[in-house]
Amino acid sequence: MQIFSMAAVLAAVQSAQVQPPQSAIAQASPQVALALGASPRTPAQAPPPSTGSSGAGQASAPVMQAFGVKDSWRWQLLGSWMGNFEGADQLEMEWSASWFFMQNVSLDFGLSGDAILQPGLDAGGGGASLMLRWHFLARADWSVYGDIGCGMLFTNEPVPSDGGRVNFTPRAGVGGTLAIGGSARLMGGLRWYHISNANTGEDNPGRDSLQVYGGVSFPF
Repeated sequence: MQIFSMAAVLAAVQSAQVQPPQSAIAQASPQVALALGASPRTPAQAPPPSTGSSGAGQASAPVMQAFGVKDSWRWQLLGSWMGNFEGADQLEMEWSASWFFMQNVSLDFGLSGDAILQPGLDAGGGGASLMLRWHFLARADWSVYGDIGCGMLFTNEPVPSDGGRVNFTPRAGVGGTLAIGGSARLMGGLRWYHISNANTGEDNPGRDSLQVYGGVSFPF
């Protein structure tokens, strides 16, 4: 009886030594794996290659320049109404370019076409202006600014009707911008607007008006 027990123990030990581990079976070639009784590892069972979130094949998103950055440029198309509430109205369309020579501070050059409806003879003309604008509250999607500047207005009839055909147009006011998608912004505000010939003529009647304006602004 002891002999049979010892023979059974020896047979079990020899079987354990001959049986290859499962990892070796998995790594064997398909023919060897089938011979050992295991299913071969197919390519579909291989783990998928890892891809990073910032792989070389991914296109990087375009970086949009922030509003008001030093040395950036923008252009505006604005429409204005100026009135003195005494029967004189002025309509203006202006194209202007803004150069931010400091962070949130720009120098603006504008060209305008004007129609003046006033007591006496109405007038038409155009002009140019230079403005200094400071966005003292500047956020990612909006800003509030103050501006001050002066321009010149050339008309075919005297403005006011007892004034001259060449006038200076100092102005100052407040306004704001609001992002509307991409880099475009709405822009608008209120100004004090003055017309006079600065005593370059025989008479200098002058006119003070409220200017209300609005339009759009885009980067160059």
